[in-house]
Amino acid sequence: MQLSLWLVGLLYVLHSPAPISAVPQPKNPSASPAGWQYQQTPDPSGGTAYKATLDAIDLLQLPYPYAGGSTVTLTIRARGGTTNAYLSVSKGLLAPSFQGGKALIQFDAGKPVTFSLSAAANGRGNLIFFDDTEQLTRKVRAARKMTVQLKILGQNLNQVTFNSAGLRWNH
Repeated sequence: MQLSLWLVGLLYVLHSPAPISAVPQPKNPSASPAGWQYQQTPDPSGGTAYKATLDAIDLLQLPYPYAGGSTVTLTIRARGGTTNAYLSVSKGLLAPSFQGGKALIQFDAGKPVTFSLSAAANGRGNLIFFDDTEQLTRKVRAARKMTVQLKILGQNLNQVTFNSAGLRWNH
């Protein structure tokens, strides 16, 4: 009888819902500081497209309908002679005010720098492009950490941090 009560209690604890948190949670605390992923794919124009992507070190915890954590990803992409840098969120929408908007980014312990942003030309609400890709790439390459303040639709300003050390970008 005592064993069965213990098992029922254990099952209750294992199946209880996790508490809801509005604070970013570490995705993988033991991850290496340089988490850049590289991809090379054929471009429809006949050339090659190159991408370097890096996920923020924390998940954004957003309320319904985006509950469960949203990954913010920085992407640098070169294709057809053009290089772009953009942020994307796995769940949620970036605020439409980013059309002509700005982001405040701090590299390491330096003074925050303002970057102009533009909405995606195809209307995707989960992407926002940096207007000065060259300056951003140069600063990311020199930094170990990048902290970005961004606005998610319907949310207050959110801050996300990237361990940006180790970018290899020659495109």
